[in-house]
Amino acid sequence: MRRRFLPRTESCPELAEWEIEPLVAGDELQLAGPAPRVTLVSPYGDISSVGLRLVASCLKRAGFDVRMIFLPILGLESRGDVPSNAYFYPKQVLEQIAQHCIGSLFIGISFMSNYYDRVRQLCRFLRDNLGIPVVLGGVHPTLMPDECAPFADYLCIGEGEEAAVELALQLAQDREHKPIKNIWPTSDGVPIRGPLRPLVHNLDLLPFPDYDLLDDYVLLGDELVRMTPDLLRFFLREGPVKSVTGTAYYIMLTSRGCKFNCTYCCNTALKKKFPNQPWLRYRSPENILEEITKAMERMPFIGSIFFCDDSFLDRNISELDRFASLYREQVKLPFFCLGTPYGVTEEKMKILTDAGMRYIQIGIQTGSPRTTRLYRRNISNDRLLTVTDLIHKFSDRMLPPRYDVIVDNPLETSEDVAETVRLISRIKRPYFIQYFCLTLLPGTELLDVAKEAGMITDMITQVYRKQLFYKRKTYLNSLLYLFNTPIPPILIRHLAARPFRFLFDRRWFELIIGLVVRIRKRILGAPSEGIRGLFCSRS
Repeated sequence: MRRRFLPRTESCPELAEWEIEPLVAGDELQLAGPAPRVTLVSPYGDISSVGLRLVASCLKRAGFDVRMIFLPILGLESRGDVPSNAYFYPKQVLEQIAQHCIGSLFIGISFMSNYYDRVRQLCRFLRDNLGIPVVLGGVHPTLMPDECAPFADYLCIGEGEEAAVELALQLAQDREHKPIKNIWPTSDGVPIRGPLRPLVHNLDLLPFPDYDLLDDYVLLGDELVRMTPDLLRFFLREGPVKSVTGTAYYIMLTSRGCKFNCTYCCNTALKKKFPNQPWLRYRSPENILEEITKAMERMPFIGSIFFCDDSFLDRNISELDRFASLYREQVKLPFFCLGTPYGVTEEKMKILTDAGMRYIQIGIQTGSPRTTRLYRRNISNDRLLTVTDLIHKFSDRMLPPRYDVIVDNPLETSEDVAETVRLISRIKRPYFIQYFCLTLLPGTELLDVAKEAGMITDMITQVYRKQLFYKRKTYLNSLLYLFNTPIPPILIRHLAARPFRFLFDRRWFELIIGLVVRIRKRILGAPSEGIRGLFCSRS
C-alpha cells in the first residue's frame, strides 16, 4: 500500500498561516512505507534544547517522523583545563551518529559559537560518509553564514520552525527546488543568499517543545543510547541551575528577543538581521500555563520550573499578575527566572513570590561607569543597589539571589575591576556571585572594538574555545571570588585599594594561584568516570 503524504493543516491550524506553497491538486506526494524522517542533533550540554524541540514538534505535526540526538558532555563548559581533544568527537561517536542518521531527509544541527569545532567536525564526517543534506541553524550560522557554508548543504537563517517544514516538504517531493525564505543553499562552500521571512509574532501559534521520547538518543560516555524517562529525569536534574533546584526541572521560554542593546550580546547582532520588526515578543500567560501543565502530565518527576527568558520580569504588571494567578491555581511548583535590573520592582517581586518564585538571577555585569557605557547598559550603581536592596526584602521567601558579573574583559583596566569589587561589597548578603568570562561573540559590537584594538587575532582559540566559567586567576578575580565566602565584604573592598593592587595585581600572582590549583587537583585525583554506570550495566 502506498501512503499519501500531505501537510496536516487540519490538525495544525498555525501551519495553514505559514507561507508554504500547497501541493497541486491531483498531484499529491506519493510515498511508500513510513513517513519520511528528519534527524535533529543538539551538541549542547543541556538537553532541554528548546529551539530544536520546537522544530521537532513542527515537523511532527506536518506529518514527518523526527529522530533527535543529544550530545551532552557534562561539566565541560565549566572546566578551564579543557584538553584540545575535548573539542572534537571520538571516531566511534561520529560513526554512531552517522548510523542513526541513515535514511533521513536531512540532518539538522543547531549551535552557538562555542560549539563550532565539534559541529564542523561532525558535519564533515556526515557529508563525507552519508551524502544526506546537512542543515545548520541557530545563532552562529545566522551571524556567520560564510564561515558555516563550507561544511553545510543548507543554512537556516533566523527562526527555523516554518522554514524546516518547508524544506522537509520540498525534499520529500524530490522536485526542482524553489527558494525557501530563511533557507540558504550552499554551492562550492558559498551561501546562496535569499529572502528572510518575517519573525513569528504570535508565539502562541507555535506548538510546544517535543518530549515524546519516541525516537530520541543521548550520548553516554562514548555510546549513543535510547533516551528513557530515567535518563531524561537525570539530565533535567543536571542542567545549568542544578545547584539551585536540587530537582529535575523544566526549562521553558515564554518570550523571544530582548528590549536592550548590550554590545556584548548576540541579541543585538541578531535583531539587525530583522529590522523594522518587533524583536521582543511574548507568549500569553494562558499559553505558558498550558505548556507547563502538559509537561507535568508527561513528566511527573518535574519538581520546579525554570523560565530562561532574557528577562522574565520585563513583562507589564497586568500580564505578570494574570500569569501568577494561573500558576498558583494550576501548577503550585517553585519556579526560577532570569531578570535585568530594569524590570525589577517591589510590586512585581511580591506578585511573583506569592506565586512561587524562589530564585532569581540578575545581571549586574560591572560596577565601572566606564565599562557600563562600553556595554551600553544605561543603569547606575545607585539603581543597581536599589534593586539588590529590594530583592533582599524578600530573602525570607527565596533562595539567595544570583548576580551575574562579567570578568576578563580585555578592554577593562584594573581600576574598572576594582570599581566592580567596591559595588559588590555594598550589596546585602546573602547572595551568590556568578562570574562569566567575557566572550566576544561574532557579530557583536564589542568584538569589532577588540579586533580594532588588535586584541583578537585567532577566532578559534580566543572566541570559539573560550570557556564561559573559567576566569583567569588574577588578583582582582580572586577578590571577586571571595564574595562567595564568609570573608567580610568590607575587608575585600579594602584589599582592592590601589596599594594592594600595585603589589599583587601582577603576572606572578596568577602563576602562583594557577600552580596551587593544579596541585590541589592532583591531590584530589581524577574526576569520576561519569554517569554511564548509573544507567548501563557493566559486562
